[in-house]
Amino acid sequence: MKKIKLTRANKSITLKALAPYYYQQRALGHNTEKTGRLILKINALPADKKATFSTEEIRLMCTTVNQLRNERLAKGQYTDAADDMLLKLF
Repeated sequence: MKKIKLTRANKSITLKALAPYYYQQRALGHNTEKTGRLILKINALPADKKATFSTEEIRLMCTTVNQLRNERLAKGQYTDAADDMLLKLF
C-alpha cells in the first residue's frame, strides 16, 4: 500500500490512460472489474488529497500511463503531465 497525492492534472491523465485499457479489456471479454473499480475510486477522489493504493493498482496505473506517454511521444505530443504522474507512482 502506498499513499499518493493526486493533483487535478494527475487525476485527469490517469483517467485518460485507464479508460482505453478498460474498453480494450472489455472488448476482448476479459474481466474489467478491478480496472472499473480503480477508475471509480480515482474519479471520486477530491483533487490534492492523498489516497492509498494497492501495489496492483499502482502497477496498473504505471502501465497504462506509460502506454499513454509512449503513444503521445510517438505522435510528437506534449508528455509532461504523464511524466509527472509516473514519477508520483514510483
